[in-house]
Amino acid sequence: MTDWEKAAIVALIGLVGGWIAAAVAYLWQRRRASDKELFLLLRQAFDRPAFKGPYIWQSDQRAFREAIDITLKAVKTGRHFDRRGQEILRVEGRYPGSFSIRNPARRKAINDVEDRLERIAASSRKSPEEQTPEMAKQIDCDRDEVIRILNRIWKSLNIVEMRLPTEVKVLDEVQDPLS
Repeated sequence: MTDWEKAAIVALIGLVGGWIAAAVAYLWQRRRASDKELFLLLRQAFDRPAFKGPYIWQSDQRAFREAIDITLKAVKTGRHFDRRGQEILRVEGRYPGSFSIRNPARRKAINDVEDRLERIAASSRKSPEEQTPEMAKQIDCDRDEVIRILNRIWKSLNIVEMRLPTEVKVLDEVQDPLS
């Protein structure tokens, strides 16, 4: 075998190897995110003060709205951001929205979660003069139901569940009475 034939074979092997690597990379990027990865990310996204304690405890309405918006964005995109817009975590693979969730019951549940979060966001954007005790009660009901829905999913995936927002106690009730 001549030197040029050897060089041609080595070049061909290199080209085939490059094509295989490109195909693997393309397929890896196209794979769907697993349900468990998504719900682990959501568990982290929901673990924030906006989902702990009754709505009336929220002293900073702007911060509450931002937290709801960030959480809603995580549900819709599979990417978790901080308040500055820096990405904290993302699901591996492709997550083009709730329709990529494999389990139909989980897909329906996450759509319900999105709807409730959007309703909470809309209610919390009203001016203080427009807000009523009934509105605060509805926000609490929606936040509790969102966590109930997610707790069922998290439990089925062996992910730690959360307490309902309205079940979180006041700091004074939690502290040791003898101190």
